[in-house]
Amino acid sequence: MTDANFASRPLTLNDASAYVDTVNAISEHIGIGDKIQAESALLEWQEPGFDLGSSSIGFFDDNGLIAGYATFWATGEKPVRPGLHWGVHPLYREAKLESQLLGWGQKQAEGVIARCPPDARISLWSGTHKGHAFAEGALARAGFRESRSFYDMEIELRERPVPPPFPAGIKTRPYRHEKDLPLLVDVVRDAFSDHFGYIEQPFEKDLELFRHWLDNDPYFDPELVIFPVAEDTGLAVGCLLGLTQDYRDPSAGFVDTVGVRRAYRRRGLATAMLQHSFAMFWDRGKKKVHLDVDSESLTNAVALYERVGMRVYRRYAVYEKLLREGAELAKVALE
Repeated sequence: MTDANFASRPLTLNDASAYVDTVNAISEHIGIGDKIQAESALLEWQEPGFDLGSSSIGFFDDNGLIAGYATFWATGEKPVRPGLHWGVHPLYREAKLESQLLGWGQKQAEGVIARCPPDARISLWSGTHKGHAFAEGALARAGFRESRSFYDMEIELRERPVPPPFPAGIKTRPYRHEKDLPLLVDVVRDAFSDHFGYIEQPFEKDLELFRHWLDNDPYFDPELVIFPVAEDTGLAVGCLLGLTQDYRDPSAGFVDTVGVRRAYRRRGLATAMLQHSFAMFWDRGKKKVHLDVDSESLTNAVALYERVGMRVYRRYAVYEKLLREGAELAKVALE
């Protein structure tokens, strides 16, 4: 279908249902099968620092269907790696909307260069599922190059796992959300400072983001947070944040975050947390558990997940378009 007139404008919160209809139509067309809900879009669009009115665009056909959309993400204090999320409805693949969406995204990215340090390297990031030829071709034509890939991994449990004991000197305690959230954020910042692309920002900004997501995510349950502490100091040394379900697949539990402070790695703590989480999901009737991971994780996370029985079931390609050469501010290698 190509003979259509499109009205273009920024997206609004009232467009959430139409937006997920288009996102889900794309997933179905490329054989992914994900089904997201409007609540997930609204949670994302209301993230602190993100302004939907100035950071989105939608192309609507005469029936109100979103033929194409894009959202631009540059909420960091130093937005040297802004992100672009975009898509074109399968009915309108011949309408050439992809070039307009990617061009709009580049203009948005060029507009944030002034907010970045003058000597910083700046690039625009986007991505698509591996094998999605339409999106891969559009990104290549727009000057993006494939830079990295991420894996969606899963485990299908056939029996309840028997979790191993936690390492000597480490115990777990219940996570008290209101009181412990700053401690959880501190652990995540420490653990993820070794992840590719990490750019440190003020603690209070990270705390605000976590509070938004955890206070409003319908799949967050404090009982699925595993919170190990050192017995001698009481220091939180790691965390695993489980969600009651994968927002894309209600049949699966989801491990959103798992991390260990650098000083407490290589003791089996991450393995123990994962096995305990699998048992918790089993007890809740979830025989399948998902998580997402950088395929080239600097901390070799893929090997860890494979050791506990997880497998890659889907791949996602991340593309980069260089906007300005300069000093790299993001983490790209272990020190």
